[in-house]
Amino acid sequence: MHLPTRSPAKQQGAAAITIMLCMLGLIAILGLIEVGYLYWAKRDVQKIADLAALAGAQRLELCTSDHADNQAARSNALVDNTFGGELSIRCGHWSVATGAEAVVAVGSGRSLNAVQVQASRAALPLFGQVPGVPRLSARAIARRSEPVAAFSIGSRLLDITSNGPVQGLLRLVGVDLSNTEIASFRGLAQVKVTPRGLLQALGIPVTADLSVGDLNNLLATHQVSVGSLVDAVVDIGNQQGVANIEVGVLRAKLASLGINNLRLALGSANGVGGLFANIAAGASANSALDADINALNLLMTSLQIANSEHAVSIPQLNLLGIEAKASVIEPPSIAIGPIGTTAYTSQVRLFLDIDTNRIPALNLVLGLLGARVKLPVYVDVVDGFGRLAAVDCASTPRTATVDVTSSVANICIGKAITPWDSTTELCSSGLANEELVRLLGKTVLNHKIHLPALSDTDSLTLAAGQSGSVQPNALRIGDLLSNLVNTLLGTLGSLFQQQGDPAANAKELADRYLQATKKSSGAYDPEAVITALRDGNSAQNLPALGSWTTDIPVCTSYVLVSNCVMQPGNVWDGFRHSVTINDASLLGGLFDVLGLSSCQGLLAGLLAYNTCVRNNLASYLQTKPGGLQGGSYDPVTGSGSCNTVLCILLKPLLEVLRPILNGIGQLLSQLLSEVLGINLGRSVVEMHSIQCGGADLVR
Repeated sequence: MHLPTRSPAKQQGAAAITIMLCMLGLIAILGLIEVGYLYWAKRDVQKIADLAALAGAQRLELCTSDHADNQAARSNALVDNTFGGELSIRCGHWSVATGAEAVVAVGSGRSLNAVQVQASRAALPLFGQVPGVPRLSARAIARRSEPVAAFSIGSRLLDITSNGPVQGLLRLVGVDLSNTEIASFRGLAQVKVTPRGLLQALGIPVTADLSVGDLNNLLATHQVSVGSLVDAVVDIGNQQGVANIEVGVLRAKLASLGINNLRLALGSANGVGGLFANIAAGASANSALDADINALNLLMTSLQIANSEHAVSIPQLNLLGIEAKASVIEPPSIAIGPIGTTAYTSQVRLFLDIDTNRIPALNLVLGLLGARVKLPVYVDVVDGFGRLAAVDCASTPRTATVDVTSSVANICIGKAITPWDSTTELCSSGLANEELVRLLGKTVLNHKIHLPALSDTDSLTLAAGQSGSVQPNALRIGDLLSNLVNTLLGTLGSLFQQQGDPAANAKELADRYLQATKKSSGAYDPEAVITALRDGNSAQNLPALGSWTTDIPVCTSYVLVSNCVMQPGNVWDGFRHSVTINDASLLGGLFDVLGLSSCQGLLAGLLAYNTCVRNNLASYLQTKPGGLQGGSYDPVTGSGSCNTVLCILLKPLLEVLRPILNGIGQLLSQLLSEVLGINLGRSVVEMHSIQCGGADLVR
């Protein structure tokens, strides 16, 4: 069979189609190559701008006086990276508040902290003069990070003895370490731990682009057990080749006390303290993550934080019915950050509940007077507070200055309206009036007392690895407690000043004596009460008020009436005249018998004899020189005259309280300085590390 064939003319154009398709493919490939090249070229220009900006930010001192150039940035681009394009460099200030697009001029409140670099060149450097070749440009802004320091205050004093503050505070929360146990892990003092290394050892991932806010959140949201933290610190020490780190005894001690599994937050947030204080804005997250910290300080701080919520009884002060407790209410933290960063030592609160109802000897005596003294005493002790004030990056070695406030303490008496061991502002905002003194069954002192101690500020300038101590003033806890005793006794002395309704006070005092001397029938006995008031009655604990002269009625009787005039006379004669039948005249005697002028008369005797006697006695009691209150008696020293009613009643109480309060002051002073190791007036700062000169790209 013969097949038809195409003629050559009909096959023309087939190659053109093939070539066209190949050309389209080549054009597409060339387009992709050009796009890829332009992307690479753009990234290369951006890299030049980035590196130049970082170099300039690290050497801000090389900015020109008009801030229009920076030699370090220009040299990095033109010399180090052989950039052949155009550069526009500007020094200035950058912050989120001023906007993230460009640096702004340095001015009031805006320091020189950033360099901006604009780099541009032709897409093909060899043909930079060809007008048709596109130009590539890139801009970068780098900010010099604020200098960062890591420091702690008051927690370095761990030594081979058992009298240092840290050992005392650990005993306060239940961890009593002997000399041998401390020596077994003392090698940790040679170990340096960074927050980044600690997080990695604990298995907590750290991303490369953390901001300061992200880092604070990361630390605050992660809690670890004390045991895990101990293991992580020991692992880091072993990696650094530090020998003689043995924590087996410590771990066993922590496990026996139930502390091993207690959890603590790594960061601080919402007023709750953690291992690390909140890092202030302005710091670089990377700088904070890479700050060196003494491992032994970190471990001791973590133990105090983990067990800080446990209040413990103080046997040395639980005597004579006085209840004493102590608690760490604000644990220490390690500070890392720029200028303005703060760190605390442990703040301890002591609670003393002094109540005469729990003191048998006093309760027996005071009960007869219807008296009670209740003194809830709170003592806040802050060993030290430090604020990073300056960092000198130009000195060799670099140094940092910390402003230290020491000898901070508050003593207050009153009713805690919040849990006594859960607030750091008890004395200033968490205290209400308490019924401190009750006498004759009535509240005579409902009050609160706040005695802040003097504080002072000094500065320490330290290099990394150095420590120093300050002693800003001579205030001692014994002096503070002595001032408290004087303040309290002086407050009680205010009872001697006139207050309230004198008539009502006199009636209550009259009731006290009349009830103690009344007849078996229940009727008041004027003669018996006069004897008790004048001479006293020790069996019934009724002080003697003695006698005094006042205006009393002196009557001359006639047949029909009596003529009475007010003349100076014995107060008890006047009282006797007002309550008994004694008028010999006809009309006056009739009035007495009817009860119109005498409490023993018919009407008064039937209707209100006791009330009549009490009102008359109260009226005469108010005539005592100086009144029921007043006088020259000084309750602080016990000197001066004591001839007023209230003074006579309160003086025995004050004489008993004075030695008790002074004794408590001495015991507290000994407790703080010897048992807890807290010495007000001496704070120790340890500078762990100082970092300067870091720079970060912010655009």
